[in-house]
Amino acid sequence: MSLFQTAVVGIFVALMVVGVGIFALFGGIGGQGGPGAVTIWGTLEQTTMDKVLGDLAQKDKSLQDVRYVAKKPGSYEAELVNAIAAGQGPDLVFVSQQNIGTLSDKIGVIPYSVVSQGTFVTSYIDEGQLFLTPQGSLALPFIIDPMVMYWNRDTFTGAGQAQPPQYWSDLIVLAPKITSLNSGTVRKSAVALGTWDNVNNAKAILSALMMQTGDFITGRNASGALMATLGEKPGGASVAPAAEALRFYTDFANPSKTTYSWNRSLQNSGNAFVAGDLAVYFGFASEYRSIAERNPNLRFGVALLPQLQGSSARITSGTIQGLAVARGAANPQGAITVALKLTGAAAIAAVAQQTGLPPARRDVGTDTSASAAAAVFVQSALMSRSWADPNTLATDEIFKVMIESVSSGRLAPEQAVFEAAQGLRQLLPNR
Repeated sequence: MSLFQTAVVGIFVALMVVGVGIFALFGGIGGQGGPGAVTIWGTLEQTTMDKVLGDLAQKDKSLQDVRYVAKKPGSYEAELVNAIAAGQGPDLVFVSQQNIGTLSDKIGVIPYSVVSQGTFVTSYIDEGQLFLTPQGSLALPFIIDPMVMYWNRDTFTGAGQAQPPQYWSDLIVLAPKITSLNSGTVRKSAVALGTWDNVNNAKAILSALMMQTGDFITGRNASGALMATLGEKPGGASVAPAAEALRFYTDFANPSKTTYSWNRSLQNSGNAFVAGDLAVYFGFASEYRSIAERNPNLRFGVALLPQLQGSSARITSGTIQGLAVARGAANPQGAITVALKLTGAAAIAAVAQQTGLPPARRDVGTDTSASAAAAVFVQSALMSRSWADPNTLATDEIFKVMIESVSSGRLAPEQAVFEAAQGLRQLLPNR
């Protein structure tokens, strides 16, 4: 053949290869072939996912062969790792900020050629960027559960307070007005802060305080590997912002401070709020139904997590779950297709309606006119941030020691943060 004929044939062959690749990846032209059988593992309740998948499959027949298997949170990671090692793992898996560090080598990166970085950033809430690496995304955001502030309306009214605190500095003023002490014993508490064992979500609360100061605890280097950033000082700072956040948190358990409102002898903070003995409780949006059901007579409101006064950044903690393609998946192309469908606008809207949680996408509208709480949840979702946890159990212990070493007076906040940072770096020895 002439050189011209050879070039033409080469172009056609290349176009055929690209076409076959697209056909395989997205289940045929226009998706007519369907993604095929896809199995998903996660910790979301079986009934919830069955309802979501059932509703979606009625509108999109290509999802009829998608099956979800709910796993127990306590054994999920171990069971998943063992299944993947044995070649019997699922196609798609749920990952969160709590296990993205330990499972990152068990999932495949979704390249930017499939979902561009620009599309990802403009489609999903900011916390979703936790899944981004230089090569692509480790997961596509599916569910977001932001931290909010629950407050007891009757307690606030009794103290002559019309509104919940907007800033953390407001809480300093509010604490002595609400907290009731009898010979040093806390009878009624303004807020549960300062300890570890009896403060629900202590790690998330302190993390939010640190992130508001600019310390995001972990980050990724140029190659995408996790690195510890806890305790870093911005230029010219004499004290790490994280240490100031820790000092603020623990002051509420210090009897010598005017903010003293909590100690380790008190009941669990969630139970105290439901019983009406705690004025302010920091919990997740997913806790709303439980609080209302446990005490139907409790008059409580929902507000945004307090912020740092004078700061332009508005941040709260959030628990995010995304869909990731498992390594060794039997149907990786189908898995990507299903992940794209389940994290699209229509599916995310269905998830939000079924769970009562705000959408993980920016382009999904939510009618909050009939629910003040829902309006707060949606706004909080947009503010949600978190950090990639290299090992949840190990970092739980690090945060516990950091808090208790200060509340007991053993260490100053600066030294406690320094030692916590050392422990965090030891979890990432080769990165």
